[in-house]
Amino acid sequence: MVFSVQQVKYEFLAYIKEFDPTFANWYVGLADEPKRALMDQHGVRDAEDPWLYKQLLTNRAARTVKDYFVGHLGTAGDRDTPQSEDFDCVYLYKKAEHTKP
Repeated sequence: MVFSVQQVKYEFLAYIKEFDPTFANWYVGLADEPKRALMDQHGVRDAEDPWLYKQLLTNRAARTVKDYFVGHLGTAGDRDTPQSEDFDCVYLYKKAEHTKP
């Protein structure tokens, strides 16, 4: 299912509020295969760590969500994001000692 920018912002904010409302404790990024990026690249533990991803219609929409969380709310995240339309998913996870940025 593809979501709008506002839907993803709302869901991410609700998710963050549920687990840890400190934005600096979260990482938000973009990927074409978000679950693989979460587990392989960042070391997120599927069953233990809070994580979530959503697919948006375009890369621009996904970047808008990521930029809002990283630039405006202060989550961690890569500021140089891919411009490829394949990267239309935005993901977040709660940082832990075992995760990698």
